[in-house]
Amino acid sequence: MPARPFYRYRRPAIAVALSSAPSPEPSPVRQFLRVLCHVALPIAIVGTSQIAPAEAQILGSISVESDARFRGYSLGSGDPAATLDLGYDHESGLYLNGSATVGVDQSDPALLTYQLNAGYAARISPTVSIDAGAVRSWYTRHSSGAGDTHYTELYLGVTAHGISSHVYYSPDYLRPGIETLYAEVESTINLAPEWRLTGHAGLLTHLSDPPRYARREHYDWRATLGRDLGKLELHASLSGAGPGSDYYSGRRHSATAVTFGASLPF
Repeated sequence: MPARPFYRYRRPAIAVALSSAPSPEPSPVRQFLRVLCHVALPIAIVGTSQIAPAEAQILGSISVESDARFRGYSLGSGDPAATLDLGYDHESGLYLNGSATVGVDQSDPALLTYQLNAGYAARISPTVSIDAGAVRSWYTRHSSGAGDTHYTELYLGVTAHGISSHVYYSPDYLRPGIETLYAEVESTINLAPEWRLTGHAGLLTHLSDPPRYARREHYDWRATLGRDLGKLELHASLSGAGPGSDYYSGRRHSATAVTFGASLPF
């Protein structure tokens, strides 16, 4: 399931910026990327329909974080948050996921964001798999960075030899008509039995003129050390983003942060 977005209308976290220069007309490369994202999803689904699928199953997990963050920025203004994930993987390779994140500050708990995700995944060799789908995300007024807004992303991904890469295209990124492309790479290294280190790097690019608050490009990174204790997974992360600072509660904050969390699948 793709990473969960977290924002608020006043200052979208994924596109935190001070200013932006006017952009030129879309280049042939950008036009090609738009066509690729619109066309490649159905092609991937049809083209891989003959690949042997895994058995159907229902998956779920409950996670708690000292500060839920997405692409380098805080979802809940630095406060703890809990997330419920539910998913169904069909034996054909189709899957459906849903999630909801609730923040806990000094007042009552509040829903920050919820998300629906549908797609198709297939293994094409013992070490290579592909997936494609769409994700729709909504944010309430309680989320930091952007509230009472939503957007859609289409994505394509390949996982090979432990390295996962995805490209996400949005035609309405937090605003109607704002086109973006986000590319990410993740990899996990097993350090010792039940210990692992996961790295993530991503880059967001506006394909259309960005809003006045956003820079054309935005990067993020994360390093996570995880430890399994039976079914329970504990982790600590160091993450950051730029250019610009995180922004919530009326103040600027560093986009670099250390967070802690735990996840329990069921």
